[in-house]
Amino acid sequence: MFAVIRENRDRTVTRLLTCGSLEAVIVASQLEKNKVALAERSKIRAVAMDDGGYTEIVL
Repeated sequence: MFAVIRENRDRTVTRLLTCGSLEAVIVASQLEKNKVALAERSKIRAVAMDDGGYTEIVL
């Protein structure tokens, strides 16, 4: 499973969007980043999730 994670200043997840494919998570993360100011974009990450946690997808 793939997801877009958006955190606030104290690293609390404020938004979690799940996606079914790598292509979908890349598009979703770019759309989320377009909604916020440039300084806030580093708090939005695309990740691949598994039973052991998650791995960030570098865009």
